[in-house]
Amino acid sequence: MTFAIAILNFNGSILLKKFVPDIIKYCKNSNIYIIDNNSTDSSTDFISKNYPQIKVIKLSTNMGYAKGYNEGVKSIAEDVIFFLNNDAVFLDHYSYDEICRAFKKNELVSIAQPRVIDYNNKSKYEYAGASGGYIDFFGYPFCRGRILNKLESINKYKTTREIFWASGSCFVIRKNIFNILGGFDEDFFCHMEEIDLCWRLKNIDSNYKIITVGKSKVYHIGGGTMNYGSSNKNYLNFRNSFMMMIKNLPKTYFVFSLLLRVFSDFFILIFSLLTFNFKLFFPIISAYYYNIIYFRKNLSKRKRTKVYYKYFYTFSILINYYFFRKKEFSSIK
Repeated sequence: MTFAIAILNFNGSILLKKFVPDIIKYCKNSNIYIIDNNSTDSSTDFISKNYPQIKVIKLSTNMGYAKGYNEGVKSIAEDVIFFLNNDAVFLDHYSYDEICRAFKKNELVSIAQPRVIDYNNKSKYEYAGASGGYIDFFGYPFCRGRILNKLESINKYKTTREIFWASGSCFVIRKNIFNILGGFDEDFFCHMEEIDLCWRLKNIDSNYKIITVGKSKVYHIGGGTMNYGSSNKNYLNFRNSFMMMIKNLPKTYFVFSLLLRVFSDFFILIFSLLTFNFKLFFPIISAYYYNIIYFRKNLSKRKRTKVYYKYFYTFSILINYYFFRKKEFSSIK
């Protein structure tokens, strides 16, 4: 079994200089690829000059996360690919080896992630993935180790277990599974395309395993590509989350779940207006405008496959958090 590290990059020369030496040091049995989204800085020159063993895949435009990886994977032949953000890094051999071992040990392991730790505060999980991802009935994502903006200690959730979605900051997948699914949905551009892909995998066959590897750790700066809380990030999160539900919800829950999600987002919209949070207010409106315009297109993406009905871990993460004050993953049933 062969392994590859694929790092998607856009104007990340500072991050590459910081992290590439450690990636080479601690991921020795992988071929390393830089998929460059038409950077205008010195990224590709730096890699070509200093690390000729790394293959640079140059894209003609900035294609975002989804299409960028889809295009890059066409030039990668290895069996298992680590999609690693340019602001993420392994800092020991063991973490990388543990993930490789999980794929070798069980052929049903199709997608995996390590525990994602905050590079700047190594005692806490990082927002983008923590120790594995889930969604609630409304389609809102949360993590084992991160509920909304509440980050937990890395001393918790160290076991390997099945999860619903793996973090895009270090998303590890068998190439044949990636090809079966047709890669990421390029309409997402970035944010939640990994959740959509995991959900589509479960809709094909729930026996495919998506896991978090408890003994593996990756350190992630977070916000290195797009600042948390920015208008554009809020727009993509609300837009893509609703689009993902249209595509993947079981027929049984389709209308009920979408209606509840609309009502929930409406309350968030009103609250953002009352608190003058226009970085949230306007992105939600724009996200719904997009989904109304492209509703038929996204509806056409629904596949007539075996349906994975139990997609949600809990009914509402917002109710748990705000009404029942359950702000840690271990308190949610």
